[in-house]
Amino acid sequence: MKNILRILALFIVVFATASCSSDLDEGVATGAIAGSVSDDVTGEPVGTVNVTLAPGGKSTVTGNDGSFAFENLEPGTYTVEISKEGYTPTNSRLTVKAGETTQAHLLISRITASLTADKSLLEFGDQVETLSFKIVNRSYQDLQYVVEIGSCDWLSVKPEEGTLKYGKTETIVVNILRDMLPMGMNEAVIVVRSLNGDGNAEVKVIAVNGNSTATVNTLETTDITSTKATLNGEVKNIGEPKYTERGFVYSTNSTPTTGDCIQKLSCPVNEESTFSCRIENLETMKTYYARSYVVQNGTVIYGNIVSFSTSKTATEVSTSAATNVGATSATLNGSIIKAGVPAFTEKGFCYSKTNRMPDISDRKETVAGQTTGDYSLQLNTLEYPATYYVRAYAIQGGGVIYGNVISFTTAGETAVVSTSAASNILASSATLNASVINQGNPPYTERGFCLSQNGEPTTANMKIRVSGSGTGAYSTQVNNLDYSSNYYVRAYVMQGGETIYGNTVSFSTQFRTATVRTTAVTDITTTSATLNGIVLDLGLPEATRRGFVYSEYSSNPTISDNHIDDYLVNTANFSRNVSGLTSGTTYYVRAYAYQADEYVYGNTVSFTTGSEPSVRTDNVTNVKSNDSTGMYWSATFNGTVMSAGSPSYGSRGFVYGTSYDPTAGTGTTVTVTGSGTGKFSGTVSNLSSYNTYYVRAFVKVGKTYYYGESNSFSTY
Repeated sequence: MKNILRILALFIVVFATASCSSDLDEGVATGAIAGSVSDDVTGEPVGTVNVTLAPGGKSTVTGNDGSFAFENLEPGTYTVEISKEGYTPTNSRLTVKAGETTQAHLLISRITASLTADKSLLEFGDQVETLSFKIVNRSYQDLQYVVEIGSCDWLSVKPEEGTLKYGKTETIVVNILRDMLPMGMNEAVIVVRSLNGDGNAEVKVIAVNGNSTATVNTLETTDITSTKATLNGEVKNIGEPKYTERGFVYSTNSTPTTGDCIQKLSCPVNEESTFSCRIENLETMKTYYARSYVVQNGTVIYGNIVSFSTSKTATEVSTSAATNVGATSATLNGSIIKAGVPAFTEKGFCYSKTNRMPDISDRKETVAGQTTGDYSLQLNTLEYPATYYVRAYAIQGGGVIYGNVISFTTAGETAVVSTSAASNILASSATLNASVINQGNPPYTERGFCLSQNGEPTTANMKIRVSGSGTGAYSTQVNNLDYSSNYYVRAYVMQGGETIYGNTVSFSTQFRTATVRTTAVTDITTTSATLNGIVLDLGLPEATRRGFVYSEYSSNPTISDNHIDDYLVNTANFSRNVSGLTSGTTYYVRAYAYQADEYVYGNTVSFTTGSEPSVRTDNVTNVKSNDSTGMYWSATFNGTVMSAGSPSYGSRGFVYGTSYDPTAGTGTTVTVTGSGTGKFSGTVSNLSSYNTYYVRAFVKVGKTYYYGESNSFSTY
């Protein structure tokens, strides 16, 4: 019994385990898709996009943040299609796995802006003056447009420009200005041009001015023989109403009409504008006058009058071999063997590179004169190498008579130019050198150099033309180059409209920074000093200015501080005196050189201006008579040096006299030996009795006196 219970319990455990495993498998049997839709240009999320899943047909709409999701999907491959009005639909294939969420970050493109018209043709006929058409904005954005009618002055439109809201239409009104409308049928094209999109709309306009007169032109008479000729005409305007008859009249008098002519010849009326008629039984060596005509609404309208003469004998012409054949030139030769009757009226040559039987519809050159015999023509603008076919010709009685065909071949020689190494290379200039080895045939017409900083230069880069011709060396100087830069140069010549280059050489512009040094400051006083420096190297390009900068605030002064300029530049020592300084102040100074729009500074040197000494006049002592008569007196002058100054004073003493505030120039000076600060005294004698004296202590720096205050004493 216990064994049975154990087996039953084990069965329950196994069954429960199997059940749990089955539940777990069912929980992970499906997958999901989560993603977003963004604009492929801006990258911003796009909301309200329709998202459809196949197979299965599930669908959803993206949120404002462009996100969407599909849950509980069977594993497998799905197609996700996204669409929205104003955007191009697109789809993507995704794989869904059990228990996983497949990420789908999709991009959608806006539909390109476009503008169209609802009509392509407006037919006004001969009465209507106003019609209209509509333009349609089929895009997702507003379109700015302008209506263009070109130079048509019989047409007007409203509006001429505007903004068309997306998905909307607008009417363009077209008016015909019939008082400016030319006769007959007229056509024009109206273009509505989108300024910020695609799909410009074009509308054709047809309008008729119903009343016009037919016109006809008489062309040159052809195929003239001794008894025959072909008359030719062209209808220029069919008229309104259309003409009903056309043809020719001819006569020996100069103004033939349908009522006064030898014969009236009627030609069929068809769609061809040109028409012809062959005349026979003419008299030999006779001059005739002919003109075309049309009949419109019962009225005869004539063309211009032409004349022709029947001939008895044909002109004979022959072509001879070309001579003096060069690369671009040759002499053509021909001969009029017989002048013919009537005589020829024009002679010359016709030639071609492609037509082996050239005629006057190819290249034609006339030669003056109406005599028989040999004639020639020099050609100077031929191509090479090329083969030309030539025939002499003559025109007799309106017909063309050709000679035999000859041919010749032009042959040229290509010019050769070589580029040499550049010389005289400086910071911003160099001399370019080359040589023409062979001037070619035909000779070159232009020579020079082309310059570039990248690879092989061409004349499309920097082109420098050099005058001259022939072979041999030529050079030119080029300026305004960049400092410390590599350049590539090729010589060139122009021959026959083609550019022929030499080899490429390169060079590098130089640059060397100027060197300047600041030397010790001299002659320092309380308010002035001499600044000293030297330009050791003017540099390349050479410095154009030198000077000094100084400051009491900055230990590395620049040109924005105080400065003294010197426009004489060489490599010698130079000095400039500066005044107006503050006493007892430390200054920093640097010499500079001005090179290539930059300031190059030397080392910094400092100096301190001197301070003024200070002296005080003390009371006079020992004032007394020197003898029993009381005529002469003596006294002791006293003073105190309060400050010795910097630099220190050189001498000291007293100055006295009977005038107030005596000076060394107005009083008597007594010098007292000694230096430094402190008290000092000096005794004077031989003073006069019954006088009041004034005395001042002084110290002297160089030639400058510094005085104390004035004290007085009396000798009585």
